[in-house]
Amino acid sequence: MGPDPKEDAKMDPTTTRRETEIEDEATAGASDDEADEERDDLSEQKLEELLTQAIECFADEGEMPCAHIRTFEDAGVLTMNRGLVLQIGATEFQLTIVRSR
Repeated sequence: MGPDPKEDAKMDPTTTRRETEIEDEATAGASDDEADEERDDLSEQKLEELLTQAIECFADEGEMPCAHIRTFEDAGVLTMNRGLVLQIGATEFQLTIVRSR
């Protein structure tokens, strides 16, 4: 690997600070586009739907008592996160879905 042209440009006295900032923004924009594509693969909402279906299927097969499932939004949970409120008899669970990458 040779020297990094980006680093050379930063060290070059004829390169203006704005030119370097523009180049940095362009590079950051490219990685943002890649991240957006990855996010499209499986969103928090899609995972919420998949978990709901899986829990309902599991309950339908008689593997667990009847469960009442609501999304955080439907249950009025005050959070910006997505998730599920799972009620089995008198017991209630909250499953929070947070994308880490």
